[in-house]
Amino acid sequence: MLRNTLARSPMQMVGFIFGVIGALWMLLLVGVGLFFVGTLDLDIARWVITAAGAVLTLGWVVGPIFAAGLDTTLDPAKLAPFPLTTRQMMLAITAGGLTGVPGITTAVGSLAVFLVWARYPVAAVAALVCVPLGVLTCVVASRAVAALAGGIGGGRRTREIIGLVGFALLIFASPLFIAITNGLASASAQGLPLQAVVSGLSWTPVAAVWAVPGDLAAGAWITGLLKLVIAGVTLAVLWVLWQRSLSASVVGPPARSAARRRSGSLGWFGVMPSTPVGATWARSLTSWTRDFRYLRQLLLIPFTPVLVLMYSQGDLDGPFFAASGLLVGFFAGILAYTDVSYDGTAFATVLQTGIRGRADRLGRMLGAATVSVPLLLLADVVTLAVAGRWELLPAVVGGSLGLTLVGLGVSAVSSALLVVPTPAPGDSPFKRVPGSTFSMFLAFFLCWMLVAVLALPAVIPAVIAVFAGATGAGWVALAIGLVWGAVVFAGGVLIGGARFDASAPRLLAQLRTFQGA
Repeated sequence: MLRNTLARSPMQMVGFIFGVIGALWMLLLVGVGLFFVGTLDLDIARWVITAAGAVLTLGWVVGPIFAAGLDTTLDPAKLAPFPLTTRQMMLAITAGGLTGVPGITTAVGSLAVFLVWARYPVAAVAALVCVPLGVLTCVVASRAVAALAGGIGGGRRTREIIGLVGFALLIFASPLFIAITNGLASASAQGLPLQAVVSGLSWTPVAAVWAVPGDLAAGAWITGLLKLVIAGVTLAVLWVLWQRSLSASVVGPPARSAARRRSGSLGWFGVMPSTPVGATWARSLTSWTRDFRYLRQLLLIPFTPVLVLMYSQGDLDGPFFAASGLLVGFFAGILAYTDVSYDGTAFATVLQTGIRGRADRLGRMLGAATVSVPLLLLADVVTLAVAGRWELLPAVVGGSLGLTLVGLGVSAVSSALLVVPTPAPGDSPFKRVPGSTFSMFLAFFLCWMLVAVLALPAVIPAVIAVFAGATGAGWVALAIGLVWGAVVFAGGVLIGGARFDASAPRLLAQLRTFQGA
């Protein structure tokens, strides 16, 4: 399966190579670190191994689901037509998880704990059982939690709502991690030993299996055996939950929707002009207001000021929170950078209409702007009202609108040049096409950099007004943001339209490839 995946495109092979290089570098760091941990006192080694094991388990649960996406090489929905029992399917998926790059890296890195327990024969013997058990728990936990989080066995709306919640958790994952770390540091400074926190963590399902060898080496036989029981029960419970989720989705009949639709309503198509631009605008607006894949992206707009406030430790009077509208404008413009990707193979219908690229680009970007610009202006006004910095309104509005218009101009070109694998409508938002993570990251990074550079004429005077207190620079930012943003937006529509006319059949071919992945 891995060979066939890598043979599809050079970019997937490049992404795989970078993944292997990163894995080797991580294994080197882990090996060196555990070697030195093995030279320390037994108690310190126990706490380090337990804490590292807990982080590893949580990383398997959170990382593949929210960050990279769950690999669909062995997707249960694709295996369902084959003569496999649910148990055989689970064994195959588990084996696939163990033999991928993350699985092999985890297994080899976990074996490095023998560098720590080599001085303690009892712990080394216990690790022969606990290390495989811990690695299996990581893989099974990631699959079980993904099945539950993706709404497997539920209706489409259930999966979509869970996807919104999951994306919101992803947005706040970093500041929450920082908050937890700061809380532990504060507790340690106030007299609560960090060892006590790790000791309590060792009784939880995420760390129990990794604490067993250290307990046995310290002579705590009863404690070690109890934690081993917790580890075994954890794996069994995760296996049962995963099995029931799979049975509900691939064995049980699909859920049918009983929703009624009112006939005669054209929605946005009855509001927009009956022109190619108007029809595309209406279709885009329908997606941005009803498709949960688009709505998940819009969560960035209201949450961005909250994130800035969290990173600035609640400083409402500082310039960073007042200028958070600039970051909102950046995200609002770049959200449509691969808009065609969400069409899927339905993009063929767009081509059958014979629409010109310029009309398609303009309609799609107007649809994105109709939703994002009002949200952007609302975010600007609310943040400035909370901060009490109304004198910065021209600067923030000018800079944020400039960023949004520039971002839409770049998106008009980028979405006519490239497509990336995306979840299908109503599908689990945590799935990804194997080998696509690197190409998606590279495309996103290049678009980010291009928007950041092109928007500098509007951003620089806005930053001067916010951080230097130059009120006049704010009006300059407003003028430049509107004029320069409109120029880049128009240029992006023209260039993107020309590229769309030349590359639309190629985009459709790539979308068909993604669907069959």
